[in-house]
Amino acid sequence: MPDAPLIELRNDHLTVSLRRRGAALVGLRLHDSAQNLVLGLAAPEDHDHIPIYAGALVGPIANRLERGCITVAGIRYQMALNENGQNTLHSGPEGLHSRDWQIKARSETSATLICALPDGACGLPGNRVISATYTLQDSTLSLEITATTDAATPMNIAAHPYWNLDGGGDVASHTVALHADRYLPTGPDNLPTGQIAQTTDTPFDFTTARHIPHDPALDVNYCLPADGAVHLAATLTGANGTRLRLSTDAPGLQVYNGAHLPALRAALDEGGDLRPFGAIALEPQHWPNAPHNPSFPSIILHPGETYRQTTRYHLDRV
Repeated sequence: MPDAPLIELRNDHLTVSLRRRGAALVGLRLHDSAQNLVLGLAAPEDHDHIPIYAGALVGPIANRLERGCITVAGIRYQMALNENGQNTLHSGPEGLHSRDWQIKARSETSATLICALPDGACGLPGNRVISATYTLQDSTLSLEITATTDAATPMNIAAHPYWNLDGGGDVASHTVALHADRYLPTGPDNLPTGQIAQTTDTPFDFTTARHIPHDPALDVNYCLPADGAVHLAATLTGANGTRLRLSTDAPGLQVYNGAHLPALRAALDEGGDLRPFGAIALEPQHWPNAPHNPSFPSIILHPGETYRQTTRYHLDRV
């Protein structure tokens, strides 16, 4: 089936390209440049064939779930195991990233997309409705995510764009400051150990801006304020002076420096090469593997409740 046309949003400052599959952000450009600041692949269908979740919304359980199993209201549910046959990553092959979202509303500067997951989809309970609204205002792109359910169910959705503000090359040219001093250490399987650690005197301390390292261990969750307010979480600056300031009300931010991105020539939409460390993912979300760590904030959504997450991407030059 041919890929549906991209949804284009624009104002005097930014131009955005969205794909219905996965409600994915595949293009973001400042008004004075044709350079794409997020990874978009050369052909729309490549987003399905190159499994890096570029720009997509991932869920209903983002990140890793140990053994792909979860117990809700005393009933055990099993998800597809798509990471080394042992764990579930981003809800498996039928997660939100793989689904065609429907356009509910659209204007020149805003679009709302919805996805309905029937009971049992992704191996989880509840008839669930997820909504994502992208809105441009001045130099800021906002993303509002909501979800409802008719049965208790886990809900943890993350936006998964990869950022390269220099238009190519290696993100070691970028500096990043993370406005968090706690993180979740991980074991050999990239699952949190359950410990909550201070970043001080560790390789994960970015409380002062520094260059992004070539360290494959940088794929961890940073602990953010969980007070429901939108806080500045990360400041990413390219060597060319383009700057991203990411703010969110999510209690966590997964930071992944792209160490395991594949090496593919001319795979990007502007003819550039996809390569390891070619972009960084900054993913607002709840803490990974929370169902297996009772001390982590719960991700269970109940009927009558509404899951909400707000993220704002502000772009400028310094």
